[in-house]
Amino acid sequence: MRDDKLGYYHVCTDGNAIAWMFQDDEDFIAGVNRVGLCVLMTCVEVVAFILMDNHVHFVLYGSAVKCKAFINMYKRLTGRWISNKYGLSDYLRLLPAEMIRIADEEALMNTIAYIDRNSIVAGYKCMPCEYPWGTARYMFRDKSDATVKDVVCARIGSMPIVQQRAVLKTRISVPGDWLICQNGMILPSSFMDLGHVERIFKTPARYSYFLAKKLEGMVEMQMNESRRTFMTDKELREVTKQISRKLYGVDDVRSLDVKSRMAIARKLRYDYASTVKQISRMLYLDPDLLGGFV
Repeated sequence: MRDDKLGYYHVCTDGNAIAWMFQDDEDFIAGVNRVGLCVLMTCVEVVAFILMDNHVHFVLYGSAVKCKAFINMYKRLTGRWISNKYGLSDYLRLLPAEMIRIADEEALMNTIAYIDRNSIVAGYKCMPCEYPWGTARYMFRDKSDATVKDVVCARIGSMPIVQQRAVLKTRISVPGDWLICQNGMILPSSFMDLGHVERIFKTPARYSYFLAKKLEGMVEMQMNESRRTFMTDKELREVTKQISRKLYGVDDVRSLDVKSRMAIARKLRYDYASTVKQISRMLYLDPDLLGGFV
């Protein structure tokens, strides 16, 4: 692992919570593009990802706060897409998302392989390297095959702004040197360091070994054990101060009435997966009072 202030996180949404997130290729293409937009807006590094029909998985590298901001933004942009296309407002508003800090290199390789295996575990009939909506297809490829079967239409900067917005369906400014495929999907190599995973596994043989392991039970057990707050009190205290400042214009939550602190408590619970006891410490509230509220 690198800087101890940063870390690797397995970030995912609950695959049992909703019937679908993506219904057709257009949804998946837009979903991949949103990964790039979230990278731009949060400066988090995406190491690996996969989009499944009703949930998503990421391995992210960054601070806990920024990685949480990444998944919150991804959910928000996806919810907006679903609302605009399908007329379902607030469809993802309370969709649970989890963040598990990855402890060591072995766990990191297990988690990446678990993510890359998701397609075949879900019944996809081809090898993970053929699944179009994840990063397995880009690992340990012949570097002369730079586009990995995706026909690149153009550098985004070569397209007029109006065309960019029409194809990407966003007004967010995207770097001009990013590549876009004929189907409108931003090539993941534009917003990811695809060599990052190769440096972690070191050889194709080692990657294949982990990919062949049945990791579902192991990783899911780690996820079950980690269903608690992922932020230290020090980190969450700063987040609490930021929320209080944004909502009420004050840094010290002790100056707020109970109703206002309860509003912050809901955000800490649903946006940051904090425990009732930790929220009580942040907001100086009785845990029994919070227990029936968040």
